[in-house]
Amino acid sequence: MAASFPPRFTRTVDLYGPAGFGRLRRGGATVVGLGGVGAHCVVALARSGIGRLKLIDFDRITTSSLNRHPIAGPADVGRPKTEILAAWIARMCPDTRVEGVVARVEPDTVADLVPSGERELFPVLVDCIDSVAAKVALLAHGVEIGYRVLSSLGAAGKRDPGCLRCGDIFESEVCPLARKVRQGLREIGVGPGQVSAVWSVEPPVGPVAGTPDSASPDEAPGTRRQPSNLMLPGIFGFALAAAAADLLAGE
Repeated sequence: MAASFPPRFTRTVDLYGPAGFGRLRRGGATVVGLGGVGAHCVVALARSGIGRLKLIDFDRITTSSLNRHPIAGPADVGRPKTEILAAWIARMCPDTRVEGVVARVEPDTVADLVPSGERELFPVLVDCIDSVAAKVALLAHGVEIGYRVLSSLGAAGKRDPGCLRCGDIFESEVCPLARKVRQGLREIGVGPGQVSAVWSVEPPVGPVAGTPDSASPDEAPGTRRQPSNLMLPGIFGFALAAAAADLLAGE
């Protein structure tokens, strides 16, 4: 007898086929970093019917992050990003089980936050963090213990969606963050064919120093900030979600 799925997933079932969608429903992903890229990735995976999500981020919503967050509003400023997304999933996508972890990923915390024992529950690991050292440690750890690893490279300071590229992280170019991450991975023995990534070949707009008139309420005047909008981080996040869904549905 054919599997029966909630009617709201009808067109997703049409896309992946009943067997593929069934694998997606039974599958899970860990998404680390819930800024503009990670939050869009989470929303897309939940809307697509993924069975389980583990969300990891230490940060809280700020006024300056509202321009690129898919669900947060002014009333959410100060709340943990994990809490906001977990509550949204529980309300809007109740058939996706969600676990939110408020924690900062560092090289010495990666193994505890993304343990090898969870690989069967969350076989796809999606990296959306900015810190180079933590990013390299997370990617290397995921490769070592057998996760299917996806990574977002630099989305800030970009405006042209036509410059987006998807592929092996060692094929990435132009992006300054990508160069640092590739170097870090090489130094610890991670090579081509182990990490898939999303990046842009558009030269980024550089950081801007805030003035007393332009500073966000939650940043000090003179703080150097990365220009960004909703669109490019969103496209990065959706590209990662598409890759994650394909991995899960195709296994």
